[in-house]
Amino acid sequence: MNLGSVRAIGFDMDYTLAAYLPAFDLLAFDGAREKLVRTMGYPRKVLEFGYDPERWARGLIVDTARGNFIKVDKHKYVRVARHGHSSIPGDVRKMLYSRFENQVDSFSGSSYVNVDTLFQLVDASLYASLVRLKDGGGSDFLDGKTYEEMYADVRECVDLCHRDGAIKDFVKADPGKYVVADEGLRPMLEAFRAGGVKTFLLTNSLWDYTAAVMDFLCGQGWESLFDVVIAGSCKPAFLLDTRRDLFRIDAGGRLENCDGVYEIAALEPGGAGKFLAKGKVFQGGNYLHLNALLQMEAGEEILYVGDHL
Repeated sequence: MNLGSVRAIGFDMDYTLAAYLPAFDLLAFDGAREKLVRTMGYPRKVLEFGYDPERWARGLIVDTARGNFIKVDKHKYVRVARHGHSSIPGDVRKMLYSRFENQVDSFSGSSYVNVDTLFQLVDASLYASLVRLKDGGGSDFLDGKTYEEMYADVRECVDLCHRDGAIKDFVKADPGKYVVADEGLRPMLEAFRAGGVKTFLLTNSLWDYTAAVMDFLCGQGWESLFDVVIAGSCKPAFLLDTRRDLFRIDAGGRLENCDGVYEIAALEPGGAGKFLAKGKVFQGGNYLHLNALLQMEAGEEILYVGDHL
């Protein structure tokens, strides 16, 4: 990578600037267990499931149709396969998956899920335990569920925990219990700015949560470390949908509708500076807004650092 051509460096927050402690995953795991039982009618045995983060890693593929976890090499050959928590014998593994070897579209169907973020380790752990419980028998409810339906239920419950406050309300109340304190973070950002590189924060988390976590990581006034801050970005739609609206967030957290692209153009010369002087914290928008705010046209001038390609 030629860093000499990079004029702006941006960061995701969750699992990038903010590294999370195991207690964070436990909030999601425990909250999802509760929702599976209380809301979806799963057996109370689910409440006894334990979470072991050391058993899971990014790079796995979940075969939701069969309740399997598979690990493939660079040739797309399945080297390891497990059914829930149980190892699958080599002859069975080859029978199930050998036909996918070296195919370009291998494991791309709707029943295959790539575990490519740290958030999904909770999904994997909970799903594997459900597979084991279903296979053990004795539950009419689970007998009526397919493996694929169980994974969808897990995904729904974990996602709801991230949206309904079951996780983020606890983190906002006591960030030090869930977020890794990194004393090198602020000096790093200051060094970029001192070197003439623009910096921005682009996160899917909403503003109230973003502000609480960044206050903990970098202290009050952390916004001065960035040229632009965009919360609630809704990636990947931010990078794909140019129809998404941009909102400025005022000091009280209220949203004000604005148009970064045409408004900046109307304020030229120096349109971006004039526009950002009114406030540089936003919600939503799309990559065209970001380019206009940073006064850049070419994507290769911008480096974005996150936990998920």
